[in-house]
Amino acid sequence: MIHARSSRGPRWLGFAVFAAALTGGAATLPACSSTPDTLVLGLNYTPTSQPDPSRLQGAAGIPAQMKLWINPIVDRHPEGSQIGLSKEEDDTPVYFGAQGLPPADFVRAALVQVLPALAVPISPDSVNHTHVLQLTMSRFWTLEGNTYEATITALAVLADRNGNVLWQAEISGANKRWGRSFQPEAYLQVFSDAALDLGARLALDPGFRAAMATGG
Repeated sequence: MIHARSSRGPRWLGFAVFAAALTGGAATLPACSSTPDTLVLGLNYTPTSQPDPSRLQGAAGIPAQMKLWINPIVDRHPEGSQIGLSKEEDDTPVYFGAQGLPPADFVRAALVQVLPALAVPISPDSVNHTHVLQLTMSRFWTLEGNTYEATITALAVLADRNGNVLWQAEISGANKRWGRSFQPEAYLQVFSDAALDLGARLALDPGFRAAMATGG
């Protein structure tokens, strides 16, 4: 069963503990500044485009009284604080740093913007809702080679307010772009556009929309 959980609280501390647990407690997050041997990103959702409402043509409607609460996302991407690799710079690692969002909060910030733009009503709190969405993220990665290629993958589970599962599926978002080598802005854009793609794929999934129209 899935129940609503508040996203308030010491998110950074919680994620740091989780990241350490992923690596047996030995790893620490990198310093906030980049060096020639590492790149540390301040993750903030900055897409280069916006959701396209024209893609709703033919999609099932969701009644306005249905309200979706998005639980804090569970991050299980296996690389911990590392979120990418630059093949162009001799396999230099890319990390996220404390000056931005953890990957889970970054993706949730994207969903809060993308889903309403594609006619999925969102609840502003964890009390007044009819449905709960739980995402467990298994991939959050950008590989920089000849292009920047980002992939974000998560298991999405939709439940009614009583915790009964109505729908679930693995959802992936991806983006690819050209850019100068080893540029923080390019990494942020490709991650952001991959998160937008994940949100759009979720919002337009027929099974998800049908489940959002039931229960409540």
